Amino acid sequence: MPAENHKEHTLKDSLKDSYRLIVQKTETFEEKLSLQFKSWQVILTSILLLIFMILTIGSLIIFTPLKKLIPGYGDLAQYTEITRLNEELLELENQLAVQKNYTSRFMNMLRDSVETEEAIRKKQGNIAAKADASLGKKIKEEEEIRSEVEADRQKQQKELLAKSSSDSKLIPLDKISFVPPVKGSVSGAFMPQKKHLGVDLIAPKNTPVKATLDGFVMFADWTIESGQTIGIQHQNNIISFYKHNSSLLKKQGDFVKAGEAIAIIGNTGTHTDGPHVHFELWQEGRALDPSDYIQF
Repeated sequence: MPAENHKEHTLKDSLKDSYRLIVQKTETFEEKLSLQFKSWQVILTSILLLIFMILTIGSLIIFTPLKKLIPGYGDLAQYTEITRLNEELLELENQLAVQKNYTSRFMNMLRDSVETEEAIRKKQGNIAAKADASLGKKIKEEEEIRSEVEADRQKQQKELLAKSSSDSKLIPLDKISFVPPVKGSVSGAFMPQKKHLGVDLIAPKNTPVKATLDGFVMFADWTIESGQTIGIQHQNNIISFYKHNSSLLKKQGDFVKAGEAIAIIGNTGTHTDGPHVHFELWQEGRALDPSDYIQF
């Protein structure tokens, strides 16, 4: 028991012991620095310094980019962010593909480069003729199988042609009241074989061009070939174009009523030789002859 008290007393006393750190010059033993401290001060200072270092290093890891240098730290957050960005990228790519397809078809209509129904039938007829000519060169063992495949292909072609020829009957266009864009004479008729997919209408200078039906302006801008052009999306999948105007009175996104002025007749663009308006009617991606439905 006395030994334990002596040991405890010795530990307490050691914490209160004072020490002096003296720095002397070797040659002359001149005292340059003298520090006096106790044991508990050294221990406390060491503990505080250790806590400070731990807090400092932890803060650097948590709040600075240094955490990226630690293997495995932050991998879950990075993976979640990469997954989200990848999903957004795929969605943007899909939207871009749809927009490119729509823009391509729309620009083809503006450039009058859309295939007509007659051209499609002719192309399909050529394909069928070539296929029929190759039937004579087939070996006898494959004749039955190839005949079945050819019959299915021809059936699909007939269904496609039947659909393309009956699409115009889905909408009773003869029952729709179209407003003529201008009151004037027709200087150029509808000639799809010459890539003239509308009619040219002549009217006096500064004559307003009117919307043929209610709809939203889907295009209102200048093109090299058509000059000042405006396109309107109507109900029943009908689109109308008014080209070579001198100026446009509506902008993209505007809603217009049938008979409302949308442009001023002009002579802009490279595909024109005098003041007129080139008027086109489209339905389901096919050009229609406006003269069949409108009295100019």
